[in-house]
Amino acid sequence: MDYDTRFAKRIFPASAKTIDSLAARDDNFRELCADFSIADELRRKWETSSAPERNERHAECLELVETLRNEIEAALESASVIVIKLLPRR
Repeated sequence: MDYDTRFAKRIFPASAKTIDSLAARDDNFRELCADFSIADELRRKWETSSAPERNERHAECLELVETLRNEIEAALESASVIVIKLLPRR
């Protein structure tokens, strides 16, 4: 099951299993991982561009990559939280 999570797993190798698990059941997380990969591809494209707007676009892509990285990190942290429901006292 590959939902274009390779880049996310490269950035968060210790969470590879959690990434696969979340991607298997959460459309939003899959899209987040895909967006993360695309944003990094664009960042690399602008990094080597000779276009006049290179610096501005590269900075925008860096910001987007960092924002998506933080969102994925938050999703992984949330997935690691175990909710324990206490039974009512009798």
